[in-house]
Amino acid sequence: MAALRGRLVRFDGARWRAVVRLEGSASMELTGVAVSRALPAAEMVAGRTVLVETGEPGDPAEAILTAVVA
Repeated sequence: MAALRGRLVRFDGARWRAVVRLEGSASMELTGVAVSRALPAAEMVAGRTVLVETGEPGDPAEAILTAVVA
């Protein structure tokens, strides 16, 4: 499992899912990323730097947003 940095593009508070643009990638976005329920919804502001744990290698459905950095 690897931790990747990215920018929060969108947060869906009803489904508790996010769209994240990975750092170093101008166009690659992960969609439907699960968000840890330990994070307050108020912290999920577009443009914030976040950490995403990748889970099982090669399976983007396993990714989870675990932290808001800045």
